[in-house]
Amino acid sequence: MKQALTLRAQDRRLGFYLLLPSIIILFAIIVYPIGYSLWLSFHNLNINNPAKGQQFVGLQNYIDVLKSSDWWMSILRILYFVAADLIVGISLGLAIALLLNKERKGKGIVLAIVVFPYILAPIVNSLIWKLIYDPNYGLLNGLLTQLGIIKDYVAWLSSPKLAMVMLIIANLWQGTPFSIVLFLAGLKSIPKEEYEAAAIDGASSLVSFLYITIPHLMPIIYMNVVMKTIATFKVFDIIYSLTGGGPGGSTTVVGMLIYKESFEYMKFGQGAAMSFLLLIIVLCFVIVYSRMFKEEEL
Repeated sequence: MKQALTLRAQDRRLGFYLLLPSIIILFAIIVYPIGYSLWLSFHNLNINNPAKGQQFVGLQNYIDVLKSSDWWMSILRILYFVAADLIVGISLGLAIALLLNKERKGKGIVLAIVVFPYILAPIVNSLIWKLIYDPNYGLLNGLLTQLGIIKDYVAWLSSPKLAMVMLIIANLWQGTPFSIVLFLAGLKSIPKEEYEAAAIDGASSLVSFLYITIPHLMPIIYMNVVMKTIATFKVFDIIYSLTGGGPGGSTTVVGMLIYKESFEYMKFGQGAAMSFLLLIIVLCFVIVYSRMFKEEEL
């Protein structure tokens, strides 16, 4: 009996030792940075004057952020971004997945082409779209000119009215393949017998889609909504590469504002406060989504 207990204790210790490197790495790259950022959000770090050190200011950084009109404008812009990504991105992803779910020749090649933008690094995607939108020799201007839709070349990223739309299109091109893959996996898991039974009962394709396909895909839709919301709220690289938040701040979303506050204006405390306020906003969205989809299941 004692020998068995000793062996169990040794197994537990061995398991702990095997997990220890992962725990240390997790703490170093996730727990410590988050903890330090939270601590920093309650302090005023003046990097230009190290003699002042890190002064504790309590909730002042959060108050200053919430009083800032730039903060609320960046929230409105990112909400516009999120809405476009959810409505257009998920709808487009589902439509393409439905087309790819049918047995056709060359489907594998088409799927590889469709998914290709998602596997590229964000900076590579940004550079591709920078070339497409270029006002002098960009593909978009050349194509629209050849089709007779426009007469003069347009500076797509220099217009406050057009820049955000162009960024949303570029972001959709990069993010929609994620939805396609998820929906395609969900469609493959739906039993064909249900469609056959519905066809025997005289149900149309639309009825089958609404009462068979959509209910089965609800967990996939929920995952899409949550993942896309999180990814879009923290979007940064594509905006930084294409517009830098311009023109005139018209594309400065939350991620871009946090970067500017922290690394351009050297207000690390306010930048950290913005990060945690953004985290709270995203968590609120996820909680609302969870309740909505649970009620839908009931």
